[in-house]
Amino acid sequence: MSRYRVGVLLYFRSVQGQLLLIKRKRAPNAGLWCAVGGKLEMETGESPVECARREAFEEIGIELKDSDLLLRAMLSEKDYEETGHWLMFVYEIKKRLSSIPSSIDEGRFNFFNIGDLDELEMPWLDKLILTDKLLDPDGEEFHAIHVSCQEASDAGVVIVEESIGSR
Repeated sequence: MSRYRVGVLLYFRSVQGQLLLIKRKRAPNAGLWCAVGGKLEMETGESPVECARREAFEEIGIELKDSDLLLRAMLSEKDYEETGHWLMFVYEIKKRLSSIPSSIDEGRFNFFNIGDLDELEMPWLDKLILTDKLLDPDGEEFHAIHVSCQEASDAGVVIVEESIGSR
């Protein structure tokens, strides 16, 4: 099996508290609504925070400071969509957006209420993280989550290995 790929997921909110998602045009998750994110530039030694700031600028056109980032989860995925293993750093972005960003090559953006996510076409794990309140907008908890995607069903086995903070 291949090495881990390392990336970031960024959860932006509007000034009204709605969640920003992108409808991806490319794999992985083509045609689904997902968080903004991307892979670390491993060859340059980029840190997860540096990657988060870079991806926010490249995809949303917004410059973030380190203090704008709140690390909410570390997510390890075993054999995600047969692409290998992933280690994702999941950030909630404290800086709120006043408008929907312009579309990019990777897809188009829109804001959604958390209550509307059940009806949205999105990866099952993203939906679980958001609707199971692991990213409670009123909290600052941190979770270490491991997912084995090698199961026969669409949804793999999810193990919350550690949770820090009050719920």
